[in-house]
Amino acid sequence: MDTKSIKIDLIHWLTELQDTSILKELQILKDRHKETYQLSTDQEKELDIRLEKYEAGEMKFSSWDTVKDRIRNRAKDAL
Repeated sequence: MDTKSIKIDLIHWLTELQDTSILKELQILKDRHKETYQLSTDQEKELDIRLEKYEAGEMKFSSWDTVKDRIRNRAKDAL
């Protein structure tokens, strides 16, 4: 079945549908799909700063295991 046929079948099914909960779920999915995220001016500036540092080789990175160990050590020190 091609995409056009599937869409037509869905349209027919939706027009006959009595359960509005499915329609509400579809609307939620549609809204989520349309969502776009806009950065604030401050966020854009921070991103630019970080990208410049990254491109200049000025950023330090850690493995996930290193980060977990660091967090665990901080938690132990706090106790």
